[in-house]
Amino acid sequence: MPGPSTFRRIWQPPGRYADRALERRVTFLEVFFDLVFVVVISRLGHHLATHATWAGVGWFVFLFYAVWSSWLNGTLYYDLHTTNDVSVRIFTFAQMLAVAVMAVFIGDVPGDGTDGFALAYAANTLILVVLWFRTGLHDPSHRPGSVPYSTGYLVSTVLFLVSVAFEGPVVYWLWAIALASQVAGWVIGMHRWTPPETQQGEAIITTTPSLIERMGLFVIIVLGEVIVGAVNGMADLHPLDAHGIVVGILGVVVAIGLWWIYFDLISHRPPVPRRTQLWLNLHFPLVVAIAAGGAAVLNTIEHESGSLPDAVRWLLVGSLAAALLSVALITWTLQIRSDQPEIYRAVDVVLVVCAALCLGVGLTGWAAKGTLGAMVVLLLAPVAVGVVAWLKHTEPDAIDLE
Repeated sequence: MPGPSTFRRIWQPPGRYADRALERRVTFLEVFFDLVFVVVISRLGHHLATHATWAGVGWFVFLFYAVWSSWLNGTLYYDLHTTNDVSVRIFTFAQMLAVAVMAVFIGDVPGDGTDGFALAYAANTLILVVLWFRTGLHDPSHRPGSVPYSTGYLVSTVLFLVSVAFEGPVVYWLWAIALASQVAGWVIGMHRWTPPETQQGEAIITTTPSLIERMGLFVIIVLGEVIVGAVNGMADLHPLDAHGIVVGILGVVVAIGLWWIYFDLISHRPPVPRRTQLWLNLHFPLVVAIAAGGAAVLNTIEHESGSLPDAVRWLLVGSLAAALLSVALITWTLQIRSDQPEIYRAVDVVLVVCAALCLGVGLTGWAAKGTLGAMVVLLLAPVAVGVVAWLKHTEPDAIDLE
């Protein structure tokens, strides 16, 4: 039998928050973990593409939050408390298996996939309960936060499990209460837990480069859905002519514009420490809007030869307007804003104006090509203004495109 020291080498307690590596990079295990969420989001986006209604959007946002909560909590645990041992791999792979089952059923919620999704989600949430409870069990200084935090997720686990015994709307009300209990646990935990003190005695939470990078990778995942929507939209056109290709390319450029805006203004830029929680939560409306935009691009291209239904047009312009506004809000949390105020002030004005103009396009009767073309212009306008402001207010020897 292996001795205690050998066991401890392969099954270590969670890392202490105070001892976390501030300069570590994203690992291949984390990237592998993210891959399973690609499938979940793809299935969810496909469901929205076939249900482009107000109800469909509501279900999309509701279920996307459940998925986002699973991803974010797994990501935060890995960033704050990870260790280099077997236990991390086992817990990560267990989460991946649960999320894979979630992906199987999420496309049929509400409907036949309800019970399957509830059980898979409960299994994944229970793993998170174990992970976060262990942080307080092994680190008394973290216990005031981990106990309410893990308790909120335990309540959520129980409610999702109990929901399989019911039918009809009561099931989804239980899910809503379960997700609300997660939020309550988060808020109470963060209120009760005091992070290690920093300069001037102010207790704050700082982000690590790896967490910022993980957030960027998740944005890449949802941007991929926009490209998938454009490509699948073109592939579904029969026959595919030059007009269809142009409309499809416009859909790809939508993804390019969103990428350029986010990765020029936000990526690799830490938030002000006291705004870390706001920075994290403002990413939710951004990623849900981009993912919805992918479904909208697919639907828009599929109607390239005829009139564009109002529901499809509003899904497209509404999701992209929400994405632009989310980017504008996130920039207010960044440290770099105080160093480059001229650039960010100029871009923020354009982001808000372009978001309003996106909604204005929704009032038109434009077809697919005109609507997508307008979206491309309105997404590239902040890029152009940002480049001009950057060149104007940046010294030539300080220019860096990374």
